Order: sequence, then C-alpha cells, then structure tokens
Amino acid sequence: MSQSSGNPVLMIALDAAESTLIERWTADGTMPHLQRLRERGAYGRMASTADWLAGTPWPSFYTGTLPPEHGFLFHLQWRPDIMRHDRPRQAWLPMTPFYRAFSQHGRRTIAIDVPITYELAPDARYDGIEVTSWSTHDKIGRTTAHPPGTMNWINRRFGREPITLEAVGTCPARALLRTRDELVRSAHLQADLCAALMARGRWDFAILALGAPHRGGHKLWDRTSITGDLAPQDESAYDRALRDVYVACDEAIGRLVKQAGGGVTVLVCAMHGMRDNYSRFDLTPVMLDRILAGGKPAARAASKPPHALLRQLRNAVPVELRTSLKSRLPEGVQDALSRFWRPHDKKDWSRTPAFCLMGDLQALVQINLKGRERDGIVEPGAEYEQRLDQIAEGLRTFVDADTGQPLIKRIGRGNELYPEATHRRVQPDLILDWAETAACLHRAITSTQYGTIDWPAPGRPLDGRSGHHVSEGWLLAVGEGIVPGTTIGSAHSHDLNATIHALLGVPRPDHMRGRVLDAIC
Repeated sequence: MSQSSGNPVLMIALDAAESTLIERWTADGTMPHLQRLRERGAYGRMASTADWLAGTPWPSFYTGTLPPEHGFLFHLQWRPDIMRHDRPRQAWLPMTPFYRAFSQHGRRTIAIDVPITYELAPDARYDGIEVTSWSTHDKIGRTTAHPPGTMNWINRRFGREPITLEAVGTCPARALLRTRDELVRSAHLQADLCAALMARGRWDFAILALGAPHRGGHKLWDRTSITGDLAPQDESAYDRALRDVYVACDEAIGRLVKQAGGGVTVLVCAMHGMRDNYSRFDLTPVMLDRILAGGKPAARAASKPPHALLRQLRNAVPVELRTSLKSRLPEGVQDALSRFWRPHDKKDWSRTPAFCLMGDLQALVQINLKGRERDGIVEPGAEYEQRLDQIAEGLRTFVDADTGQPLIKRIGRGNELYPEATHRRVQPDLILDWAETAACLHRAITSTQYGTIDWPAPGRPLDGRSGHHVSEGWLLAVGEGIVPGTTIGSAHSHDLNATIHALLGVPRPDHMRGRVLDAIC
C-alpha cells in the first residue's frame, strides 16, 4: 500500500482491553463484529510505555514521545517547586495530541474521549470536533467540547457524563453490577455520539476511546472487588459482567464501521491490557518508613495521617455514594480531598529524606533532594546515591510471609530509564515493578531486616481493583491494501502514531518517535 491511500481513518480504542480476552472472544464468536474485522485484516500485539509506568501509554502515543519527555505520570502529579501533588495543567506540563495539527494540512478530525488530554482553548484554530473527558476512565480535566456550543448539544441529545469517578475500594456486588450497567450504557452512548458527529459532515480522521473496558477491567476482573458475600442469584450475572462490557464495545465497533462506510481504513486497538491485580502500591509507604527508620515499626518520618475519627466517619459512608458526592465537587476541592486522605503531602520535610509519590500500579519513590525539591534535605552526589541504594536494597528484602516469594520483580532508577530521551522532566527516583502474582493472596509481607506487615484486607486488593495493567496491548487494522490474516509483527504505540500520519499523508514532526508499520502502509 502507498504511504497515503487518501482514505479516511477510523481509530477505535478499547481502552485497556486485555489481548487474551479479545483473542478468545473473537475466536469463539462472542465479539462477532471484531471477529469479522480480524478475518479481513492484520492483527498483532503492541508494546507500550506501561512496562515501567502504567499511567503513560496515552500521552506517549498522542505526543509521540517518551515519559521523561512528556512528563505525565498520574492525575495528581508531584511538583517539587511547591512540595505538593497537583493536577497537571497545560501551563506547566504541556501535552498536545498529534491530531490537533491535522487541520493545518487540510485534514478534518473528530476526537472523542482520548484519555488524559487537556481541553482545547475556546479560541483554538482547529478544524474539527473534539470532546474531552465525557466518558473516559482517566480524566485530568473537566468535560468539554470544541467548537463552543458542542457540549450543550451533547448534553441535550445524549445526557451528561456516562462514566464518572471510579469508586476507590471494594464495593458490594450489586453496586458493581450497576457499574457494569453504566459501562454498557457508556459504550452505546459513545458510539451514538461518534456516529452522529461522523454523519454531520466530512471527516478525515476519527478517533474514539471507549472507556468501558478500562473501568470494567479494574472493577469486574474477578470476585475480589466485592465487599461481603455474593448472593447466589447474582453469581452468574457477576461472572459474565466484564464479558457484557466487551460485548457492548463490540456492538459499538459494528455500529461505527457501518456508519463509516466503504473506503475507510479501520484501526481497532488497546494501548495496554489487564490481568490479576499484583500491585502492592498501598503498602509501599509503610515499607519505606521501616527502611528509613532502621526497622522500627512505630517510627515514622511523616506526620500523622488524618484523625482516626474522621476516617471512621468517612468509611461509614458507602463507597459508591462517597464517590458520587465527590464527583459533583469542583476539581480543586476533589484534589484537596485526595491530598487530605492520602498522606503523601503531609510531612515534616525537614525530617523526610524520601517519600512515596501518588501513582497507580508501580510504586514511585522520590528523594527529598536539595536543589530539586524546594525543601530538600538530601545532598546531591554521594548522599543521594547512598539513599537510593539503601531504599532499593531494603525494599528487595520484603517477601510474602508464607511462601517467601519476592514482592518486587525489578527496581528502576528514573534517571537511567529511557536513555534515548532527548530531554527529561522530573521523573521518580525509584520505580518499583512488582512480581506478577496476585497481591490479595498475601496474609502478610515480611523482611528479615524490617519486620512483618499484615495485609490489611486478606483476600482483597487494597485499592478495590481486582484487575490491573499489563504493558502489552494489541492492534487490528483493516483497509485497502491490508492483506487479510497478516501478522502486524513487532509494534509499539509510537508506531501506531507514525502509521496514522502516513495513512493520511500528513508530515510528522521530527521529535516524534516510531516507524510506519509495513503491514498497514
């Protein structure tokens, strides 16, 4: 196929949809629309930057850069200049999706719910339609749309946000079944919205990210997300809940491929996937405190967490209701509550040589470094290196108390990862990549040097997520010149970015990484 077919490109991302489930359910007919596309096209697994940092695949894809270059890690991100986690903003952490430049080359875009994107400025010169944070799992800003007035039309015709904030913690089975219903509805509404926008006029590139499989993978992966018992009459419905979400996404694919018509290149993908939750993220601050205190369980470098009575009152409110109330608050209030309940920012910095950053799957450790952190106390050079060695060696001593299996697969130093990066924003000093065994199987974790730490909720994940991320995604491509049954081969999400540019005949900025995939172009 030539570098540019001149055909429109429709990209549908099933956000964080697990490749093994996709392959099983396309093979057995559970997802018939995707099955028919696969029979007509090329397919393969796709690598991403989630191998070290689970929160980075989407900005890495849409900027064409590496995590140290775009700088995004989490929806609340450490700012050493103010010693606080803050919501990313374009002003201090700029990230611009590649498709916003397409209008400069005469290509018209429809972009719906691409995760972790900032809203467009009202006066942006942009020939296209963009909807941000309407039904995404990962949101860093408010729900908006461009051009002005589009959001009012969406609210009148389709209603408000189908996916709201994630309920952090385990939930009753009936609440999780309501989550399933919300996610199924979300996939259908997103398809309806995308189809309506495609029908309104010419488009050259349409991108839609279905948020349902991401949220569903976290909350519906298996029964460990459930608080309390699962009633016998709900067992069958719960065990097929995630399948129901994927089926709804398949129906959305069928709807949009039909709407797009002939002569369109279709790309269906996921940037990363899911598996059993193997994160020990929530216990990392306790492990770090033990190491810094020389193994004394009672010693803490940080100040005390919120008052126990407040926490009891908070926990008395059902997670689902608590999340619903929080979602209605202004962003600034939401962020203040997150900082209040997580002790990351409430420290006596004069006595804190290292601390844990907010994050997702991998644990992130930061040294309180002079010259970088406003209130840094650790000297650069030898003292910094000694602290890193002390913490890394200490963390490696922790194992499962019953099996003796290590908790940590590898520890990376942020300034050494991605050596090909041309420039670097502040990265975590240490990144902990966990051993891939289900964390909820722990009764306790232990270290010969730093003692034993009980698992607070035996049989349950501490973050309420039964599923968590793997770095590998997948890609399916169908269109003119793409040979049916072809294997895409070794691919990275950066290559998908490069291939989209090639399909549309749009020049690609020199700083963007990736290569054009031969099986598609």
